[in-house]
Amino acid sequence: MKETVKKKIIIVNNNMKVGGVQKSLCNLLWSVYDEYDVTLCLFSKRGSYMNEIPSGVKVIESRGPFRYFGISQAECKKHFSDKVKRGTLALLCKIFGRSKILKLMLKFESVIQDEFDCAIAFLHNGRKKSFYGGVQEYVLKCVKANRKIAFLHCDYAKCGANNDNNNCTIEQFDLVAACSEGCKSTFVSAIPRLKEKCTTVRNFHRYEEIYKLADNDTINYDVNTINLLIVSRLSHEKGIDRAINVCAEEYRKGHNITLHILGEGPMRGELEELAARLRISDRVIFHGEQSNPYRYMKKADILLMTSYHEAAPMVIDEAISLGLPVLTMQTTSSDEMVKDTQGGWVCGNNSEAFAITLDKLLNDLNAIELISNNLKKRMNERNNNDALAAFRYAVTGENLQVD
Repeated sequence: MKETVKKKIIIVNNNMKVGGVQKSLCNLLWSVYDEYDVTLCLFSKRGSYMNEIPSGVKVIESRGPFRYFGISQAECKKHFSDKVKRGTLALLCKIFGRSKILKLMLKFESVIQDEFDCAIAFLHNGRKKSFYGGVQEYVLKCVKANRKIAFLHCDYAKCGANNDNNNCTIEQFDLVAACSEGCKSTFVSAIPRLKEKCTTVRNFHRYEEIYKLADNDTINYDVNTINLLIVSRLSHEKGIDRAINVCAEEYRKGHNITLHILGEGPMRGELEELAARLRISDRVIFHGEQSNPYRYMKKADILLMTSYHEAAPMVIDEAISLGLPVLTMQTTSSDEMVKDTQGGWVCGNNSEAFAITLDKLLNDLNAIELISNNLKKRMNERNNNDALAAFRYAVTGENLQVD
């Protein structure tokens, strides 16, 4: 019997550092590498997730100026020439805009000689003058493929991506694959003419790995307190200060709660000062960045999401898969991820709505336990079948069945 030839696909991203896009990419690779001949092209082979790439995936790296999209200015400190080059490119972007600088950079970037059945740009572009992105332009100009797809992991309207330059670039792709229906909807609202080109390919998850890690040195919390959990980068758009303020008020009302925060970021010092000013430092615990957040998630009571805007946070699906209820403010995908799955509660995107909802839950602990128990009963139902079927469609344009 003749062996089926695997389709050749190439996926392009900036790096494999800790982040939602990179984690989604890593999970995708594990789900499809044995079905396709996969090449992963990175602007820089950096990041913790490099160690988790399946051995069956070929990894290549940009040798031209696009490699500077994959590294930070801080990472260039040890190499003066890199520091100067990246700093200059970032400055020129601020002055002239990224699109003009990209045209210059492309003159010094080599075209990949292999030909592929499908090429995927996994990272979206950012604001007009930010030194971020470049993946879509690289796929369009430096990759030879019969079909080209732009993946979308953002709220296109609110993250600053919606501008003429980015819109003209993404229009050149055969398909736009959004990570949720909400992300798809906001994208189509921004660029209605691309509605027929847009589909949904949800994030993949390694559920067995999540369950295994959750059981590895599981955190046992004080059972006499309600343990609230945030797993997030500590930056302004995540709205963690709103959570701390509300938790301080609930504590003053007499609710025995502790807020556990996992993650690092530029706002850590400011958030620690806020907790101290509100006199709840002993009730807000900063655990820093954790390679295994699932051991903290397994026995927590509620996962909190207080972001001003989000795409489709993977941590929501991960929490729900572990039986951890989610309280989230309204964002692009919150209804479909939390309300529609009966995985928790969605409130308005403001401190007042969040405070009202959390207060109700703390006054009715049975409601929290009910959601948690129902989620745990459905743990074995979690799989990537729908995501895999959608991915196959995106790659081929044909509806293919999942085995």
